Amino acid sequence: MKVFIHGWGFDESVFKEDGLKLQLPGHGNRLGSLQEAIQVYKNMLNQYENIDIIGWSMGASLGIMLTEYLDNINSITLIGFSPHFKEAYDKITFLAFIRTMKKDFYRGLEEFRKNAYPFEFRKDYPDKDIALKILEEYIELDLKDVVKNLKIPTKLIHGEEDKIVPIKEAYKTKELNKNIDLITYKGGHFPSTETIIYGL
Repeated sequence: MKVFIHGWGFDESVFKEDGLKLQLPGHGNRLGSLQEAIQVYKNMLNQYENIDIIGWSMGASLGIMLTEYLDNINSITLIGFSPHFKEAYDKITFLAFIRTMKKDFYRGLEEFRKNAYPFEFRKDYPDKDIALKILEEYIELDLKDVVKNLKIPTKLIHGEEDKIVPIKEAYKTKELNKNIDLITYKGGHFPSTETIIYGL
């Protein structure tokens, strides 16, 4: 069964294919952190025999985290993933982004959505406080060791013009684990064609 996890500031509608769609904390649920989401979702997913995780950006990181707790994952597909987002930019850039989001969250989020997603996205906003909390949690999240130890088939899809997670993060990920299948495409943070994701 396919399990989808969307990116920060969006919702499950970014994925068009059928499957189980999980939400990031504060994005339509009462979960308060990525760690809390892990506890809830690992129990939920344990009831299935075989799952294939497809995660985008922060959702990809959540998917990677779940691989440490579940034995029923057949494969994982990572879209726009960074093994440690804090290392993707300098400290000043992060501080400026966080400051902007705290000052005018909804305007900042609209701008983020335009830069992150190739289609118009007019959906509900996530809970501001939780969204900002998990954003800071995500920036500090270091998954390099988890990536190194991945044994399941892993596909990494990354846009060459990604303005959110630079393409260099994809090469860092590949360097950590040579068994990862890296696929790059002409585009930004999310593919404009589903064939890249689903291999249709």
